[in-house]
Amino acid sequence: MKKKRPSAFTRSIGPATHPDHHLWRNGKRWWVAFTYHTEFRKHRIRASLETTDVALARVRRDELMAEIAKEAGKKLSLRFPRYGNGGPQAA
Repeated sequence: MKKKRPSAFTRSIGPATHPDHHLWRNGKRWWVAFTYHTEFRKHRIRASLETTDVALARVRRDELMAEIAKEAGKKLSLRFPRYGNGGPQAA
């Protein structure tokens, strides 16, 4: 089985990023949650990715985040846990 490379968006975040960042499974479906800022507001995105396949969920998450990031006046506000000897820790 050929190993898939992370998307350009995920690679731009950094190699130490957990592949399932901002994803969670609600029942059988994968969901995404993140925020972005405009000039005076913070906007929270929580959306079903309409899939049970984690690989497809990662692709759809990356596409959604990249789409928002390229829009003028919108800045993603992302948090990533640090992974090391003790497992995930708050960043």
